Formats: sequence, C-alpha cells, structure tokens
Amino acid sequence: MKLACQADLSGQTNILTQFTKLKAWGFEGVELTPWTYLDGDRAKYALSLEADVMAAMDKTGLGVTTICGGLHFDFLNPDPAKRRADFNRLAEMLKLAGRLGATGVIMVPIFNGAPQLPDSTGVPFRSSIDLQRDLLIAELRAMAEVAEESGACIILEPLNRYEAPWLNRLEQAAALCDEINSPGVGFMADLFHMNIEETNPAAAIKAHARGLKHIHLADNTRKQPGTGITDFANIFRALNEIGYTGAMALECGLTSEPSEALPACVHFLKTQLGLDFI
Repeated sequence: MKLACQADLSGQTNILTQFTKLKAWGFEGVELTPWTYLDGDRAKYALSLEADVMAAMDKTGLGVTTICGGLHFDFLNPDPAKRRADFNRLAEMLKLAGRLGATGVIMVPIFNGAPQLPDSTGVPFRSSIDLQRDLLIAELRAMAEVAEESGACIILEPLNRYEAPWLNRLEQAAALCDEINSPGVGFMADLFHMNIEETNPAAAIKAHARGLKHIHLADNTRKQPGTGITDFANIFRALNEIGYTGAMALECGLTSEPSEALPACVHFLKTQLGLDFI
C-alpha cells in the first residue's frame, strides 16, 4: 500500500513545494486537488497544472495517485447539455490522469441539493433515483471506453446520507461496477463516510474487494487519522487480507498546522499501527 496525501493539505499553493513538503513528511504519493476555481473551470485549471505536476514528480520522485475535485458535479442533471459538458470534462481529466500515471479520477455522481430528475409518470413505481441509476450506468458505460483508452479509471465515491441522496455504501458502488463490468470503472472507500453508513467498515471492505481502487483516510471526526476513535487497525487488517496494494490518501481536516499534524499522522499510521507501505 502507498500512503498519499491531498496536495492542498500541505498548506502550500506552489506545486513543487506541495510535493516537496509531503515527501519530507513521509508521504509516498500525492492526490491532486485542483479546488482553486469553481465548476467547469476546475477542469481547465487542473489541465493547466500538468507541466508543473510533471516537473514536481520528476524532482521529488512522488507520483500522483488520483485526481479529486477537478470536476463540476452535474452528471445526473436534468439538463442534457450540462450532463454532456461534464462528460467531456471527465474525459479530459481521465486523459490527464493517464498521462500522469494516476489510478484515476474520483467521481461523485450527485450531491444533496443538486437538481433531481423527476419521477417517471409513464412507468409505475419508477422513482427519480431509479431513473438516475439507469442514466448513470449508461453514462459510465460510455465513459468507461475513454477511461480504458486513457489507462486510468473512473473511481466512484460513496458519500454519507447527509451529503448525497444515494450511492452511500460500498455494496451499492460495487453493484454498479459489476453491472458495468469494465476495468475503466471502479469505486473507493472513504473511511469517514463509511463510519456513518457501514455497520462494519472492515467487513464491508472484505465483502466488496472487487473493484476497490482507492482509499480516503480520515478519523471519525473528519480530522487526520489518530485523533479520533476509528478502528484503523481492524480496517487495515481487512485491506491486507484482500491483498489491497493501491493508494490511501488523507482527505481530512487537521487539528494543527500541517508541519505538525501530518508528520504525526504518518508516524501513527506507519509505527503505531505497524503498517508496511510500499
């Protein structure tokens, strides 16, 4: 397993400095987080960083594990034009991920408060969520071709019920991936969201190992691991049992300055839990 960290958690804005700091603090990979601009401009901004990211990778030896936050989230918008725009943005981000050697691009299909498809009036007992799921599968099948060609993966992220109306648990994401059946579509496990939605996060990981591409690390308080009550030891035993060899990236708040919180977190993960990262 490779221990990574989201770039913006470094507290730095310069790409090379982000990579340099994270390497000095013990991380072995970087998750790109191009949050600077809103909506579609995030994708443009992410693409504009490519040369700087490549240079930082060369100078530090750290690779990019994943891209998170570079997309406008309108994949299930009732407006077909908005869905098409996001399809095109995701295609460009997948190509970028492939060029960077990243596992893929993290995708949240829909958030609470986003425009919803209306319930079907022509087909009995078909809810808006039923229609959204059908639409998402159709979209992902088309996107999977782009992902496979790029050498990267669409990584579905289940969120807790307070942030997303559905796709809240690993079993739901795994079912989608099984139905699509493409190496270009997988899912991830975010330990903060799982702490809310899963009765047993370790068991959920073992039950749905197929298609698991990435991990987000946070404690139950959504701060860095080691500052709350999450049973990381049991979860990591589960990851070892399924033979998970991918990346795990910190996506969390910090209880103190990055220069203090992040090295302490790395120490907790590597030493106190006795983990071996490669």
